[in-house]
Amino acid sequence: MVNTLVFEVSQEEDGGFVTECLTEDIFTQGDSWEELKAK
Repeated sequence: MVNTLVFEVSQEEDGGFVTECLTEDIFTQGDSWEELKAK
């Protein structure tokens, strides 16, 4: 069985980014879009 991961990405007021997976318990953040993509 293949699981599909769905993420929601939002930009915070301080300019950083937060990503939350809507289908699994995964959460991460980064100071820039490049930093977030590298995680």
